[in-house]
Amino acid sequence: MTGTADLQAALVQLGLTAFRPGQREAIEGLLATGRVLLIAPTGGGKSLCFQLPALLLPGTTVVLSPLIALMADQVHALEARGVAATYLASTLPGPEISARLSALAKGQYKLVYVAPERLGSPAFREIIQRIPVPLVVVDEAHCISEWGHDFRPEYLQIGELVQALSGARVLACTATATPIVRDEILARLGLGPETLQLIQGFARPNL
Repeated sequence: MTGTADLQAALVQLGLTAFRPGQREAIEGLLATGRVLLIAPTGGGKSLCFQLPALLLPGTTVVLSPLIALMADQVHALEARGVAATYLASTLPGPEISARLSALAKGQYKLVYVAPERLGSPAFREIIQRIPVPLVVVDEAHCISEWGHDFRPEYLQIGELVQALSGARVLACTATATPIVRDEILARLGLGPETLQLIQGFARPNL
């Protein structure tokens, strides 16, 4: 069982001193139940809700995101804090992707960020089904819904991945989703109706 001291130590490792509203609830809910759908505004600190558990859990957390620039920024920030992280995207040269896949296979990363298209790579799929993956994160989760404003067919493979990694926790997060979209996210990921849904307010006190 993860205690307050563990959470606080991981928070400090990430360069922070306190949780924003809703973050601790999401993290503790994810660690306790293993299934969370988090709706929180852009800039509301969703990334901490998976980065901190990734530090506490053994193995390599897989983060699926369509935003390559965001992946690169988050990896850079994590590396600056001494956290082993990487990302895989089509913008990288082939030899660099191969080197990162090799390190991934050796369990050298705490987090690996990948674009959903990467799920079509047999080499990547083989590696992550072989190494310990304690958490799968689906960022921009509205993309999995045909009712969402940015439906992406490659997101449909994520449900297969979640089923293949049946022992992994799952966090789906996005900035906005109607009840219909939330239901479809859960259905396409194979998550039950009992999944914890946390919907944070859109009044951002920093604005």
